Amino acid sequence: MFIIKKIISGIIMPLPVVMLLLAAGILLIWPLKKKKAGWIVTAASFLIMLLLGYGIIGDMMLSDLENRYPAPADIETHTSVKWVVVLGGGMNSDPRLPITSQLSNGSAVRTVEGIRIYRCLPGAKLLFSGGPVFNPVPEGQGMAQLALALGVPRDEMMTEILSRDTEEQARLIKHLVGTDSVFLVTSAVHMPRSMALFKNAEIPCIAAPTDFLNKKELQFNPGRLFPNSTGFRKAEAGWHEYLGMLYSRLKGRI
Repeated sequence: MFIIKKIISGIIMPLPVVMLLLAAGILLIWPLKKKKAGWIVTAASFLIMLLLGYGIIGDMMLSDLENRYPAPADIETHTSVKWVVVLGGGMNSDPRLPITSQLSNGSAVRTVEGIRIYRCLPGAKLLFSGGPVFNPVPEGQGMAQLALALGVPRDEMMTEILSRDTEEQARLIKHLVGTDSVFLVTSAVHMPRSMALFKNAEIPCIAAPTDFLNKKELQFNPGRLFPNSTGFRKAEAGWHEYLGMLYSRLKGRI
């Protein structure tokens, strides 16, 4: 079921959908000789591609998802928090590469943010969560390896290395932290779904979002005049989260 879920979600991501629409338009124009319908579908696919490439669709989704939970500004005052939980965001354990490159950008940024928060909370411990998702090495183990390289003592961290998705992370972490409050570290776009699932698991959480994709530009950037892959990446990240929340609601998990 897990693999089927991943395949279906991959098919209905923005870029595959646009490519399928474009292919349908070409088929309507040429073999099927339905030129009017074909040109309408083709034009629609190009319009969607432009909206994605300029980041219009992605920015709309991210402005909703990433702004629900602001980054905490008073970390030091939460002295009762015993855990800093960091959720994995992908890993490719290519042995030729340093651990900073084996972890995805999301996992690396989350790890660094988790370490920053941990160092503001004397007595707290780090908990890195993530199993071996399409990779032989668990994400939690990879993040702990990076934390160790950055000076975190081994006895100050714990790993959860069995989970395959956020729902499983919440369930397994509940067994480790019990009723303790935690700082929950994950990418800002992923935070609304994570907080909902952890609330369902009855884990008291303080949101600590990081890895923001939607950032205010303080100076004019001429690159914004042209469509680019960043817009597609933003839309894909936002769409993935909306699909994830829909799936969790259908299962009654949030």
